[in-house]
Amino acid sequence: MRDEKQQAASVEISLKDVVGFFIRNQRLIVFFGVAGLLFSTAYILLAPKKYEARWQMEMSQFTNTNANTSTSNIEDPAALIQRLRFSSSYPAAVQQSCGISKDGELGEYLGGALEVQIISSLDKAVGMKLRARSDTLARQCAEAIVAMIVVQQQGLIDERLAGRKELLLQYQQALLEEKQQLDEIKNTEFANFAYLAKLDKLSWLRTRIDALNEEAYLSKKHPAKLTFPMIVSSKPVSPRVGLALLFGVSLGLILGVLSALVRDKWRRES
Repeated sequence: MRDEKQQAASVEISLKDVVGFFIRNQRLIVFFGVAGLLFSTAYILLAPKKYEARWQMEMSQFTNTNANTSTSNIEDPAALIQRLRFSSSYPAAVQQSCGISKDGELGEYLGGALEVQIISSLDKAVGMKLRARSDTLARQCAEAIVAMIVVQQQGLIDERLAGRKELLLQYQQALLEEKQQLDEIKNTEFANFAYLAKLDKLSWLRTRIDALNEEAYLSKKHPAKLTFPMIVSSKPVSPRVGLALLFGVSLGLILGVLSALVRDKWRRES
């Protein structure tokens, strides 16, 4: 029973000490809290405002008739992310649209302004964010990047189709020759056997020509594109006013309490 009373008394004394500490040092603590508020306010006013554009982009699709007309990404999303990391991927026109001067240094991902990440639920798309000093510039830069990716991936498709075009010309030339030979053997003694063989060859050539034409058509039918409309913030996303004020005031109050503790200790020792 006596121990419980002693514990209650110690708790009461401790609470009184805490309250007394804050009462004695309230001016100092409030001073630091106000200083933190002023510091965070100055940061909000002086820090450059950033506006954000967000969008999701699907990769261009390439159709391969050699694999039972299968469709796949012309560029892996991870490969695109790595490619966008380097300044050499951005033509001068895109840099200009993003407000980057010709003489300015361009770091990784447009100097950190661009963020690209793989969407785990989709294997054909990437999520992209871009920050700029105005909403107009954010939209302008984002649209330039989207157009750039569309052109670049179409170039990759054209490279893949280049060999197919040569093969298509060869098949078309072979088809003409087979037709001419078919006409020549119609009235020969080997007409039956040779004629049927030529018909099979003609049928095979027509099938391959149709497949290559279909491949070229389908591969240009699904270019890189946005999966939903681009979103551009009408208000700055940085600096975050509420978070900055809360951090400034909290830091100021903590420093005020620490300063008060140091001052009380110094007074007791002196």
